[in-house]
Amino acid sequence: MEQDSRKESRLLAKDVIESLRASGQPPKLGATTINVGTDRLLQKIGEFLDDQCARHDGRDGRGGCRWIEGDYGNGKTQFLRCVRELAWDRGFVVAFVELDQNTSPLDDMSKVFSAVARALQAPPATCAEVDREKGFDTVLESLLDRKFPGVLKGIPNEALKKEALDWIKQSLRRTPVESRPIANAAAKFLSAVIEGDSATEDVTRELLRGGNVPQARLAKLEIFFRLDESTALDALKSVTQLLQRSGLATGTIILFDEARRTLSLMSTRAKKEACENLLTVINSCNEAAFPGTMFLYAVMPEFFTDFATQYPALQQRCGDATRVKINRMEGVPEQDVLAAIADKIKHVYFEAYELGELDDGQQAALNRAFAQLSQSALRDSMGAGTRRLLVRTAVAYLDQYRDDGHLADLSASSADSMSKDYGEELNKAATVQGSDGE
Repeated sequence: MEQDSRKESRLLAKDVIESLRASGQPPKLGATTINVGTDRLLQKIGEFLDDQCARHDGRDGRGGCRWIEGDYGNGKTQFLRCVRELAWDRGFVVAFVELDQNTSPLDDMSKVFSAVARALQAPPATCAEVDREKGFDTVLESLLDRKFPGVLKGIPNEALKKEALDWIKQSLRRTPVESRPIANAAAKFLSAVIEGDSATEDVTRELLRGGNVPQARLAKLEIFFRLDESTALDALKSVTQLLQRSGLATGTIILFDEARRTLSLMSTRAKKEACENLLTVINSCNEAAFPGTMFLYAVMPEFFTDFATQYPALQQRCGDATRVKINRMEGVPEQDVLAAIADKIKHVYFEAYELGELDDGQQAALNRAFAQLSQSALRDSMGAGTRRLLVRTAVAYLDQYRDDGHLADLSASSADSMSKDYGEELNKAATVQGSDGE
């Protein structure tokens, strides 16, 4: 078991380094291993989840909304992924949604619902499940199999199947939600999976993933629902209500990442509709319509100066108490933050490739090299994001050490050259990513 644990830890470390090497971005799992400077902010969110979002004495948990504010490349996505990990540790279901002008614009709640429904994930049992086990349908399967261990993935057991089916029909289906078709579809879907009814399973699976299912196909199952602007918000509320009130999950976390800057590309009318949708979500949280649910929306500072200021009602809901500012750690110079990030990367890198400990001279040489790379990143981030550029060059420097076994001294000019090369690489990658929205 100990050997398996070490292997899993090493594979996770390699995944972290590969993500940083490929894009300078945090990994899908393991973001906390390289996290620096936001531990207190994460602790506060964890306390809110424990004290406010979780159910206590049979009462619904609260909902809440927070803005995650930071410049491009300075840690918003990293922070969201850390939140996801701490939420999973507490039994929350999490959706990580990159807002996109085409597939998930905030001015179209039906598309937002579909994006969330496809992105929802239960706490993964292994690293591999982070990419594979997505979607509200998959969440229901996974959580049911944990509530009734082995009912779906184990050896068939008729007594266990009957117990699960009774719970689905008597409890899950009757869970109080705003949109009854959502609860009915969830109950029929899980029953169909257990009983091997593939036709019913296929139809309900598509609906639970936010698909546009023809009304005639749903009517045959006595499910009467059409996903559009008038039903999407109630459907989203019902997903969160079903997960917490049924006891399948502690609650729900929905992470919106403004990675593609969709708001800046919207028309005036679309921006107004996006604002109204944001206000509706915030108000619904305040009115307890999203039990046990926390929304986190990662935005750049321009969101508050160029967008929120145009809508007084939204601006009123963007006070300091709702904003998590991660650009600069309070009282800590950015140079020290970068040094701490580089040190975290070193430890993860050495674990990933099972490298031996450095002697004092080697460690001093590495510290000098990281200091030069940090200074270059501060001078030459060129839009790539200071921290993103630092992690990319730090990994590249460690790759050189692993190849030749030598910790080369870096002059200011050689560090600047690395920063320039990798800064251009990151900016090109960002341009390609942004060609459809950023």
